[in-house]
Amino acid sequence: MDWYLPGYKAGGPIRSIANMYSQLKNDYTFRIVTSNLDLYEAKPYSTVASDQWTKGPDGCDVLYLSTAKQNYKEISKIIHEERADYIYLNSVFSKVFTLFPLLVRKRHFPVRKVIIAPRGMLGKGALQIKPIKKKIFLFWMKMTGLFNSVRWHASSTEEEKEVKNIFGKNANTKVALNLSLGRALIPFQRKKEIGKVKFAFLSRISFKKNLQGTLSLLARTSPQNQIQFDIYGPIEDQEYWNSCEKLMASLPSHVKANYKGAIQNEMVADTLKNYHFSILLTFNENFGHSIVESMAAGCPVILSDQTPWKNLEAKKAGWDLKLQDENKILEVLNTASRMDQETFDYWSRETQEFAKQIIFDAQSIQQHKELFS
Repeated sequence: MDWYLPGYKAGGPIRSIANMYSQLKNDYTFRIVTSNLDLYEAKPYSTVASDQWTKGPDGCDVLYLSTAKQNYKEISKIIHEERADYIYLNSVFSKVFTLFPLLVRKRHFPVRKVIIAPRGMLGKGALQIKPIKKKIFLFWMKMTGLFNSVRWHASSTEEEKEVKNIFGKNANTKVALNLSLGRALIPFQRKKEIGKVKFAFLSRISFKKNLQGTLSLLARTSPQNQIQFDIYGPIEDQEYWNSCEKLMASLPSHVKANYKGAIQNEMVADTLKNYHFSILLTFNENFGHSIVESMAAGCPVILSDQTPWKNLEAKKAGWDLKLQDENKILEVLNTASRMDQETFDYWSRETQEFAKQIIFDAQSIQQHKELFS
């Protein structure tokens, strides 16, 4: 995989593997090969050794490759030496950490078991980003047969459909909902006044996450409300962020938007205690660890319908909304703003209860074990 702990700027894919290791380490031995840089960083991690097997922050065996070692020859050497039962690839489009292992496998180990996690990269919204380049890559991969005889780890039934839409109905897929980190969830009461609300956005800043659309909708909310909107996450697309900044500067006086930068995973729970709701009107999300973290913190979520989380309003855990229905989204933003203390406390409790069902779902763990069967 391209990034792992102590990295955090790549978001969900890191959490997916860290949580998989945490939940399954007593059943399987994990050895992780990754970069010695965090996303968008030029300096290697100062807390781990590069180009040698070492213990990661969570105790997993990790090989942090320097840029000089991220080549076909080195990847081939690692695969030859490790003789792993399974090679798990945490991306579709990574040159070093997906393409090279598949080339090694085809040339030297054609029967080696390979599992690929698309991580939302095959969704319609994700494929709209650099579409021509991705179409050419996928066409070439299919023509060369590098994706033959792999198992696809779909994190939802929607993602399974995405895989089969591209690779055919006979593609070997297994649905296993991403695992969350098991821990106690402690209720936390926030002060909530009618007409005052604090919204949080926790995600990478890119076209896919639709921050621009969120800002445009916040600008149209009722001026009777006082809205604070804080943005957390690394800037993935500078040009896109420049457009967002222009929107932030032109917001009406009743909406205050602030960029807070990227935060480390261990700070997310405490950060969310300062907010009433989180917003992610994404174009595509195969799981959304920030969504689960928000619910675990008792923050109801305002989502698009392009995530696995459905019927949230009935659960009093938030809303899942069609992006085309802007009037409904505005209605929800205003409803959240106008919510009183008693109602919010009830929603917050129910949201956290729903999060417990997700985090302690034994079926998800069993699905992962079946993934490696």
